[in-house]
Amino acid sequence: MCKRPEIMKRQNKMFATFFLLALTLTSISQVQPKNEWWLNEPYRLIQTNLREIDAIDFDLDVYTNSLKDIGANVVLINVGGIVANYYTNLEYQYQNPNLKFDMIKEVIDRLHAENIRVIGRFDFSKLNEVLAAKKPEWLYKSVSGEQVNYNGQVHTCVNGGYQQEYSLKILSEALTKFQLDGVFFNMIGYQTSDYSHIYHGICQADACRESFKKWSGGLDLPTKEDMNDPVFRQYKQFQDETKKELFQNIHDLIKSFGNHIAINTYTYAGTDFFRKEANSHEALYDDFVPWEYQSAHNVKSALGSWKNKQVSNAAVHFYGYPARHSADADYLTQQRLIQNMMYGAGLDFYCMGRLDNLEDRAVLQKVKEVFQFHKKNEKYLHHTNSGNRVLVLHDGDDEYKGIFEMLTENHILFDVMEHWCITSNDVPREIETYDVIILPDVSNLSDEQCTRLDQYVAAGGKLLATGFTSTNDEIGNPLNKIRLKLLGVKPEYKPFEKEQGTYFRIFEKDKIRLVSEVFKELDLVYAWGKGMLCETEESAEAFLGYIPPAMIGPPEKCYYTEVTETPGLIYNEYGKGKSAFFPFRIGSLYHHKRHYGHVELVKSALFELLGYKQDITTDASPLVEISRQISPEGDFEWYGFMNHSGQLGNGFFEPVPINDVHFSFKTDKTVKSVRSLQSGKTVSYKTNGSMMEVTLPTLNNFDVILVEY
Repeated sequence: MCKRPEIMKRQNKMFATFFLLALTLTSISQVQPKNEWWLNEPYRLIQTNLREIDAIDFDLDVYTNSLKDIGANVVLINVGGIVANYYTNLEYQYQNPNLKFDMIKEVIDRLHAENIRVIGRFDFSKLNEVLAAKKPEWLYKSVSGEQVNYNGQVHTCVNGGYQQEYSLKILSEALTKFQLDGVFFNMIGYQTSDYSHIYHGICQADACRESFKKWSGGLDLPTKEDMNDPVFRQYKQFQDETKKELFQNIHDLIKSFGNHIAINTYTYAGTDFFRKEANSHEALYDDFVPWEYQSAHNVKSALGSWKNKQVSNAAVHFYGYPARHSADADYLTQQRLIQNMMYGAGLDFYCMGRLDNLEDRAVLQKVKEVFQFHKKNEKYLHHTNSGNRVLVLHDGDDEYKGIFEMLTENHILFDVMEHWCITSNDVPREIETYDVIILPDVSNLSDEQCTRLDQYVAAGGKLLATGFTSTNDEIGNPLNKIRLKLLGVKPEYKPFEKEQGTYFRIFEKDKIRLVSEVFKELDLVYAWGKGMLCETEESAEAFLGYIPPAMIGPPEKCYYTEVTETPGLIYNEYGKGKSAFFPFRIGSLYHHKRHYGHVELVKSALFELLGYKQDITTDASPLVEISRQISPEGDFEWYGFMNHSGQLGNGFFEPVPINDVHFSFKTDKTVKSVRSLQSGKTVSYKTNGSMMEVTLPTLNNFDVILVEY
């Protein structure tokens, strides 16, 4: 029987209404494109670094559920470059031979439906050997004139046509096909070694040779990496500028597809996410202990150097290249994620393959614990700032690490900024907002940067410097003079090398001014490292006395005969401000041996000479790492605590619980509540004048104490 036309019209209208409603509800539940989502949304990122074989048994349901279970809301997955995990139309992009369906498209659609954002991974550092044979002009050439073919993948040249032009075609194809929330690039820049750590040298390809000759005004490419070679120093500058130029071109292309697409890679230039890694790779190769503060440094140095930029610091699942399928210690991986959180970043975990087919999965439970903690408390953990009053400028390695360790282990809260950012307009805070600036052997400074630091102290700032600070220009050319006027030393100096039996005497007159119980039982510290013999200006005050290298054996001859007045610490008042200067690498000495004498000297310089007062006081052990983050609105602040007691040599085990951790901080606000985010329980506290005294009953592996106003 035939339906009446008006009934059919009503039914069609109702069907259309329900259809539109269904579409609307679906779109509401799905993740939406959003400008600067990386700044405005808390993120918990998992990178599943897919291999070709992962496409063989790829189960979309299993893949999605594994990510949801751990608590991820951002996924980084391989899209193109070395291997395309989609059906490509480009001649010079190798397509995964194991594809059984349009994998990337279906992954993106499914994850977006689950409110999980997707960042696509690309790698243009290598090209499949079959394709590479057709385009030799695109390829890297070693110092010996050879190409580098690693397991069928041939290294490409940064200045060649593949990276400069064809990479843009690959990106354009992928961004046209897929609604990506971000793009990540692997192994950007000038690569000189392969995965087996075999060094092949500075690229000598025609494209590199011609580009450098044009840039430098006719110079030939250097063939050795030697910072004593002025041509190599120019080449380093050339590398920086050409990387920035290439990445700016890539940035402009990606953003032409939408400002909502985040750019994520291992550089600050043109990125939204500055990607870093906390891993044990170098420790595995060189047989030493992974640095326990690696994640803390990675997060601090990025967030302290650039505003409107996020950091993506990956805790890496595996030890290193030789052991890609063996997990790092579970408590070390968890520690790295906790440090991300403690200093204001989101979470990031990186593994080979998929979560469901990892063959060393024990670490995932510890990863999940932190991800779920962050998910539960994200409204407090996202979009905060430190409010710290000490700034450490980053340059170099061991000296910086030693200063980092001294401050952290003595609960002196501090930020980190890349040293060359002090004259930038992109910093989140001007240096004048800090009470103290510390320069650990920051040798490379421009005249403008030196002037800025002199002005900072003259206006009332306090500065502590060590090592060969300000003795080179900004690209490392040695100037052989100390250029910071604020330090109170004459520009000329005499360097001393690392020699056994070298010390600095702590004179009795020094002990009166430096005020430390330790110095009652300590008359000297060893100085087995490089340093400078300096002459002070009349305005400066000298401390410590250089003891030249003395005999170290046999025992009958182990004594020194000379103690000089050449200082190891110089205090100076400059304008309205103050400075303290150790003209030797005292931080490096502490990093290698953790000698109490070195840290006591730095503490005395900071507290007694410069007059800095700590933000918090605590009876916590140096094995307890403490951070503070503050809400921009001022309605809460929190203190992060991490227990390092589980570290024994190169082993990272379950920490021993620490009971009754007392700490105090100053506040002028009315406290509404103090509670542990781990337990959810109220924490006892009392006020003592303007100070608030809090007791954390038990610290297991980590906790966050939330103070709400």
